[in-house]
Amino acid sequence: MKKNKNQDTEQIKQAPRFHVLDAVIILLVVLAVVGVYFRYTILDYLTGERDMKDYTVSFSIEDIRYTTPNYVHVNDLVYFADNGNEMGKLLEVSEDMSNIALSVKPASKTFVDTDGTIKQVFYPNNESRVNAEGRMLCRGTYSADGGFLLDGSRYISAGQSIEIQTETVSVTIVITDIQVKD
Repeated sequence: MKKNKNQDTEQIKQAPRFHVLDAVIILLVVLAVVGVYFRYTILDYLTGERDMKDYTVSFSIEDIRYTTPNYVHVNDLVYFADNGNEMGKLLEVSEDMSNIALSVKPASKTFVDTDGTIKQVFYPNNESRVNAEGRMLCRGTYSADGGFLLDGSRYISAGQSIEIQTETVSVTIVITDIQVKD
C-alpha cells in the first residue's frame, strides 16, 4: 500500500501546471493576432487605404519631339517631376495595341493670316513635332467634394497640367479623363 501512495504523489508532481511563463506566451500570441487585425483593418480604415481603388488616368502631351514616344514603354513607372513621388504605371494605349504606350499624331501650330483668318499648319509627316496620348494606372479615391485624390492625398483633375518624368523622359501632360479600372 505504501507504494501506491508514493505513486500517487509522483503522478501529482508530474501533472502539468500553469505557470507565469505560459500566461506570458498566451498573452503575446493574443497581442500578435490583435496587431495583425489592427494593421489590416482599422489602420486601413483610418488612413483611407480601404477606400482606394485602381483608376485609369488618360492624358495628352502636346508638341513633343517625334522621337520621344520611342523612349516610353508600357509598365514604365511615372513620377511627379516636382517631388519625385510615384504617380502611376503606364498602360497600353488600347487593348488591341498591347505594346504601345503612346499614340501619336502630327502636331500643329495655329497662325493668323494677314487677312485675319486663322490657319492651322501641321508639321510634315511626323518628322519633327507630334502630339501624343496615353494612359496610366493610378491608385486613389474620390473625395467627398467630388475631386480625385491620387494615393488619397494629391488632388488631380481633368484639364490639369502636370510635369512628370519616367526613367527616360520628362514632359508636361494634361489630364483628359479619370475612370475607375474595370
